[in-house]
Amino acid sequence: MRRIFSTTAAALVTLLPAITGCGRKTTAAPGVKMPGAACPWITQQAEHCGTNAAVMGPSVEYLKPESEASGRSYVSLRKQGDYLEFKATKAANAIVIRVSIPDAPTGGGTDATLSLDINGKFARKLDLTSRYSWIYGDFPWSNDPSKGKAHYFFDESRALIPDVSPGDTIRLRVGENDKAAFYHVDLIELEQAPPPLARPADSLCLTEFGAKPGDTADASGALVRCIEAAKAQRKSVWIPVGVFRLDGARIKAGGLRVTGAGIWHTTLTGKTCMFEGTGEAVEFADLAISGEVDRRVDELPENAFDGNFGKGSVFRNLWIEHLKCAFWTRHGTSHMRVERCRIRNVMADALNYCDGTSDSVVEQCHIRNTGDDALATWSPSGDWSSKTLCQRNRFINNTIESPWLANCIAIYGGADHEVAGNLLSGTVFSGGGVLVSSGFDALPFAGSIKIENNTIRDAGGDCYIGEPVGALWIHAKQSDIGATVTISNLRIEGGPESGITLHGPKAVRHLKLSDVHISGVAKHGIDVRTDVSGTLSASGLHITGSGLEPVRNANSGIFLIKGINDR
Repeated sequence: MRRIFSTTAAALVTLLPAITGCGRKTTAAPGVKMPGAACPWITQQAEHCGTNAAVMGPSVEYLKPESEASGRSYVSLRKQGDYLEFKATKAANAIVIRVSIPDAPTGGGTDATLSLDINGKFARKLDLTSRYSWIYGDFPWSNDPSKGKAHYFFDESRALIPDVSPGDTIRLRVGENDKAAFYHVDLIELEQAPPPLARPADSLCLTEFGAKPGDTADASGALVRCIEAAKAQRKSVWIPVGVFRLDGARIKAGGLRVTGAGIWHTTLTGKTCMFEGTGEAVEFADLAISGEVDRRVDELPENAFDGNFGKGSVFRNLWIEHLKCAFWTRHGTSHMRVERCRIRNVMADALNYCDGTSDSVVEQCHIRNTGDDALATWSPSGDWSSKTLCQRNRFINNTIESPWLANCIAIYGGADHEVAGNLLSGTVFSGGGVLVSSGFDALPFAGSIKIENNTIRDAGGDCYIGEPVGALWIHAKQSDIGATVTISNLRIEGGPESGITLHGPKAVRHLKLSDVHISGVAKHGIDVRTDVSGTLSASGLHITGSGLEPVRNANSGIFLIKGINDR
């Protein structure tokens, strides 16, 4: 989606507790599943570690690193001997650190190391880079520092490490030959990575076609030959342990199964580690895709998976980063499933079910640091599209953290979509936890939109539309939202603006709220803006600790609210 954004600063937010596990602690209604994905790691916020260095924040001011940190704070290690440390609570052999190190003076990034100690003994150097972060200027961004307005500060480093036991002391330290001018550490994640998966029966191995793990040469030709042979022999493609570069043309993917040895063991990298859908179903599982995209060019399909993926494609247990998008689907895609994937540090959407994509689901995924909507479904009406309505897409039990632009989840037109059981937090600019919008030339809504059992924390703020948006916002921008939008069992906790905002200039005709709990937002619990018409019906609404009056209807002569003191 092509968007133009302003750069005003956000107000301070009511902050939330440290992350533990895959998400923050929350509660669900009796008999309702807890929101968010089930994740195998424990997260430690750096600002809650022991440290001899400075803790920065909290702040949600746009263009400050604090605003993009997952807890709005970080620890700044700046000189040799600076450290942070904590006690492990579970056995682990793998680590992820989310950290910002400086860009090069003229852009393009820098590389550095940071020392890891376990129980006071040096364990290894962790390799860090800022090659894929640090962008400047206005949308669609630049890599030139002279443009100013630096943002997209953080990236992640992952590594296998010596075995860690519960109670062990983990220390990140600026040691000898750790040369970055600063290390802004946001969080650390520890997990137990499983051993490599075995080669499946009836598979062809990539190395049998000339590819070598760790080789700097392009393995695209070998992968194409392996795919062609596997399709001819009705076998699958197996990518073994190792790192393989893809620098040739995008790989056409249709009618095949590709698996690896696991996300910690098999990695595809390079300039074009990207796959183009051809209208046939595919299956990809158990591997990582780490690209080299460091800028946003909407005209280029620089996505891990792009195109028509037919009926019934499955993407399972993938780790995708450093591309424009992880998934962008087109007309002809249906019944697609994305599950148990990690999508991190991309320049635009993590996933967009676009242009007629229907009956598709994203479930049990963890998504962080996206440069546009983390999850979206969009029914565009432009000449480039099929003008086909997206229908019955579902975003279920995902955890989404810190999109550095836009929303955690967005629905642009379509019919009968569902957003359920998600844990959403930490938007930075021009976004909330959930957006329902008739903007971006979307085909008009139809049927119903169901949003239930979601928790939204620390979301909303200043926006490109010229006025702030809430943790959940409804934007009737280019056509009436005529579908029935039902929002139930919603928890909104904290946030720098209002809990729910409704924006025009068109009508929101059938909005229903039930069992909605809004607490600790800086402004209104519900804010109906002056330019929107329509109807809101509410039952079981609970608003506590809002900075301004709980419900404001700035267009009371035109917009009707039922069930809230007869407003």
